[in-house]
Amino acid sequence: MLSPWPPPRREKRLSVALPASVLSVEETLELKTIKAGMIGRALAIFRVDEAIVYRDQDTREEDLRLLEALLNYMVTPPHLRKRLFPLSPQLSAVGLLPPLRLVTHDAPRELSVGDRLEGYVESCDEESCEVYLGRLGRGILLGRTAQRSRVTVRVKSLSPLLLEPSSWGDVYVGFEVRREGVIEGVVERLRRAGYIAVASSRLGRGMGEVARSLLEKAREAKGVLVVFGGPRICPYENSPDIFDLSVNTVPFQGTFTVRTEEALYATLSALTNAGLL
Repeated sequence: MLSPWPPPRREKRLSVALPASVLSVEETLELKTIKAGMIGRALAIFRVDEAIVYRDQDTREEDLRLLEALLNYMVTPPHLRKRLFPLSPQLSAVGLLPPLRLVTHDAPRELSVGDRLEGYVESCDEESCEVYLGRLGRGILLGRTAQRSRVTVRVKSLSPLLLEPSSWGDVYVGFEVRREGVIEGVVERLRRAGYIAVASSRLGRGMGEVARSLLEKAREAKGVLVVFGGPRICPYENSPDIFDLSVNTVPFQGTFTVRTEEALYATLSALTNAGLL
């Protein structure tokens, strides 16, 4: 079946939590950036709504900030990055990041009335705001909104270039990035919000064993949280009681270890194709 474009949002929110220690095994900024790129691609491909970067025992503070910054950079439309991300050493290798090509990332070459795109609010007065649109110039947004923020707009007229507030509706436009503390706090927060918590772990049960239970739990939940561990620490092994269930999506793995970014693709693919997300 041919998938629709633009893609729809998921019916229920999907959050993914992974530790910043995934970058700790890489020695250079370039290698860390490449790994973050693999993670960002997986999150966008499988329509993740929220990417949570948490701390485990192996996490270094600089890796926590770096992973958060790189994921935020990836999900931002290219024509707005110069406004939202000033030059900094941690972003000096972003040329190695693969593009996401989200629906919000392909701004039109030339504007037409009715076009919808992302802008950056530079300044406002009492009646309107000036919105930066990258190489397409600047337009006037009728009404006030928060300055120095992203905004979705629709082109109302070309001369002058007038804009009106808009939205992408039910279209998937990427993931939000949150930096949090330990995984126990992450799970507790989302449980209060009505989510179920699923651990991706080599100690988990196979898809055939958990599919029915996961489907029943997900049907009643407001969202699903899928948790991944780092290079050396498995959250499910340390705190099994905080999860509703665990799943091993790479049974009989042919390598001694499965890296977090590899587990990310395997698990999200398996859960999606089984209709469980």
